[in-house]
Amino acid sequence: MHLASPGLCKLVGECLPSNDPPAVFGSDAIRALDEARVSKGVILSCAYLYGLPSLRLKPAEVASMTRRENEFTAAEVARYPDRLVGFLSVDPLAPSAIDEIHHWSGNRRLIGLKLHFTASAVNIRSGKERLQVAKVIAAAAEEGLPIVIHVGGGKFDAGDAELFIRDVLPSAGSSWVQIAHAGGGLPRQDGNNLAVLRTFADHIVRKDPATRRVLFDISYVPAPDDTPEAIAGVLEQMRRIGMNRFLFGSDFNVLTPSQEIKDIEKFNLTKEELQTLQQNCAPWACS
Repeated sequence: MHLASPGLCKLVGECLPSNDPPAVFGSDAIRALDEARVSKGVILSCAYLYGLPSLRLKPAEVASMTRRENEFTAAEVARYPDRLVGFLSVDPLAPSAIDEIHHWSGNRRLIGLKLHFTASAVNIRSGKERLQVAKVIAAAAEEGLPIVIHVGGGKFDAGDAELFIRDVLPSAGSSWVQIAHAGGGLPRQDGNNLAVLRTFADHIVRKDPATRRVLFDISYVPAPDDTPEAIAGVLEQMRRIGMNRFLFGSDFNVLTPSQEIKDIEKFNLTKEELQTLQQNCAPWACS
């Protein structure tokens, strides 16, 4: 789930117009959880959006706005300590990224890190950028943070997933890494999302040590407009990986948990698979 401050919403839009000015608060997330009878939500800060190239912000502006958005998220999570778990976020290519991670060391409200490769325009084919992202992930791992990473979308394909698994993922060490949207993302292009998930499945089946602590969320999966063929392809790879590695998510406020529950029905999971998915809980949310 995501929250968003009025300041961020003014820049990027896509926030709840029912708030004046538009924003997404902890109370909105709690209401959505209650409607779906979901006990807890993991709140991923949207501070990474200040790295959007289209905003053309200077490094100092990115640093200050990132801090402010992470503080907003921490304050909202603190209002519901029994229901919400918070993650800070950064643009991994920003010069201030590692300093921001260290700033939150030991904080009980923001206990993980969210990265969004597409929004931050990470070019995983660039050795320099892979090294920078690996350094950011290593800094989070040194703090003992679990990490949620949106890798997919657009031109990110199976080859890019291979580069990520080989050169970046090992920097997470013993930290859990959750791959958002089952490796997919928007915009979708030429079956890339499925190819990325298949690549992870290939490594997991081979018992690649780099993937030992990799989990996946199925927020916005299947997408509301996915074809039956696309849904079947994703389910095939989920079964190869093992349903125990998949976590429920909604990408709120893009979808509500109730909407995501409805979309999951399209998978036609077995009773055992659905029960496993319902019972799965990330270590940082249920420990």
